[in-house]
Amino acid sequence: MEPSETERGQSREWRRDRRVNVGPAERKASVVGGAALAVSGLRCISKRNYASGLAMMIAGGMFLYRGQTGHCGIYDAMGVDTVHTHNSALTITKAVTIGLPPQEVYEFWRNLENLPRFMRHLESVQVTGARTSHWKAVGPGGISAEWDAEMMEDMPGQQISWHSVGEADVPNKGSVEFKEAPGHRGTEVKVTIDYYPPGGGAGKVAAKLAQGINAQQLEEDLKRLKQILEVGEETTARRTVA
Repeated sequence: MEPSETERGQSREWRRDRRVNVGPAERKASVVGGAALAVSGLRCISKRNYASGLAMMIAGGMFLYRGQTGHCGIYDAMGVDTVHTHNSALTITKAVTIGLPPQEVYEFWRNLENLPRFMRHLESVQVTGARTSHWKAVGPGGISAEWDAEMMEDMPGQQISWHSVGEADVPNKGSVEFKEAPGHRGTEVKVTIDYYPPGGGAGKVAAKLAQGINAQQLEEDLKRLKQILEVGEETTARRTVA
C-alpha cells in the first residue's frame, strides 16, 4: 500500500527534524558570523588576496548553512544536540539491545555502584541514601570531577532518571529506559545524558570533561554492559587478556 501524501510529508518533516541539532541562539550567531566572513572574503578577493578571500567565503558559507539548516556535522559526530536542551547542554543518546528480561537489566543498573564496571569515565559511584549517590569521573588528560546526584524517577523494570544536585563540577541529568525488544529478543536499553558545563575558568575544565564523554564512548560503554550481562565479566576479562 502506497503512503499518502500526508504520510510522505510527515516522513520528510521527521527526517528534517532529526537533522536539526543546533539550538536557536547558535543558529542566529552562525548566520551573523557567516555573513560577516563572506563579506570579508569578498573584500579580500577585490584586493586580489584570493587565497584568504576564498577561505573566508568557504568558512562563511559553512556557518550560513549551519545557521539556516540548524544542522552541524561535527555535532553529529560527537552525538551533541543543543536544540532540546538549554544553557549549551551537551546531549548524548545511545541504545543497545541486551538478551535478558527488562527487570533483570534494570536491577543490575539500579545498583548504581555497578555503573563504573562498564562506564569507563566513571571512577566510582557511592550510594549515600535511598535516592542519593556521590559520583566521581575522570576525563581526558586525567581531569577529574565529582558531584552528588538524586534519583528523580525509579520505575522497576521500566525507567530510572537522575540529576546532579548542589555544587556539581559538571551539572548533569540523565535517564535510562528499559523496554521489551520486539520478538522477545530481550531488552532495549536507551540512555540519554545531558551535561551542562558551567561558566568561568572551572567551566572550561568541566566542558573539556563533558566533551570527552561523547556518543562513541557511551556506545562502547553500552556494549560492555551487554557483554557483562550476556557473557559474564570474568569471561570478558579473559578474552581481553587473550
